[in-house]
Amino acid sequence: MKNTTAYIILIFIMTFFLGMGCTKETQEQAPDESPKQYEGILIAPDSVFRHIESQVSFGPRNPGSKGHAETMNFLLNYFSNTADTAFLQRFSSTVYGKTYDMANIIASFSPEKSDRILLCAHWDTRPFADQDKNEVKRTHPILGANDGASGVAVLMEIAHILSKQKPEIGIDIILFDGEDLGVSGDNDGFFQGSRYLAVHYPLPKPRYGILLDLVGDKQAEFRYEPISREAHSVLLDGIWNIAKKRRSPYFIHETGNAVSDDHVMLNQQGIKTINIIDVNLVGNTDPNPRRQYWHTSQDTIENISSHTLADIGNVLLDFIFTTSQDIF
Repeated sequence: MKNTTAYIILIFIMTFFLGMGCTKETQEQAPDESPKQYEGILIAPDSVFRHIESQVSFGPRNPGSKGHAETMNFLLNYFSNTADTAFLQRFSSTVYGKTYDMANIIASFSPEKSDRILLCAHWDTRPFADQDKNEVKRTHPILGANDGASGVAVLMEIAHILSKQKPEIGIDIILFDGEDLGVSGDNDGFFQGSRYLAVHYPLPKPRYGILLDLVGDKQAEFRYEPISREAHSVLLDGIWNIAKKRRSPYFIHETGNAVSDDHVMLNQQGIKTINIIDVNLVGNTDPNPRRQYWHTSQDTIENISSHTLADIGNVLLDFIFTTSQDIF
């Protein structure tokens, strides 16, 4: 019994020290799985909301209108003062027998870097409110406070912050023209700017793209968009995980409806792009009557929340500075 006890004690001592060695080795070899923390400048709600106000002050911004021309000059001037380079990519498209002169607005940060990512939105507005309940208004252009101005506003404020602090990766911001010229049910009339740019890409190709559309509603719900999931699931999960870490109330971890949008044009040309979009607004499928304003005269600033805009912008800033380089 005495010898057995001594043997057990010896085994215990050996196991203890072997365990200590294994633990130390494991600790040294284990990767750091703790999430990186973004400690840079954050978007203030009031600041980003002013970019909505600026855009809608020009009125409807459909191609060929006075508001369209004035907004183009305004946005080009803004990005010329915030980005390292900014320019127009002019093009013409004939849609349903009418030719439009349009321009994509392109801004680059750290243009000398070949390793880049793309942030994009459309800046034009719909020329007719074809989904309006009032038949008289269905031929009138919409104001597009959410469908047009919201994505641009977020990217404008991100550009302002990127002018003060630069990530390690190059950033291109592209605002598409002519996104909303089509007739419902006929995709050929839509996405004119992204169609042109995807084929005539004027910059080094990015690793991937992130599209913003309909991102300003007071009760926004950003679900996984299926085309985006197919295009780049790792990117999609990366952004939604950051939103979860930041306790965003707007990013929903469930799959929504598929939406044809500018990201389809980019994906077709090999630029893997996801779409952050409030999918239930499209087609006015949301059960909340206030949110049934897609392609109507009710797409006005009263539906927009500065906190929604700031939240999505800060999720993207967090992603850009902590995670963007780790995704291909």
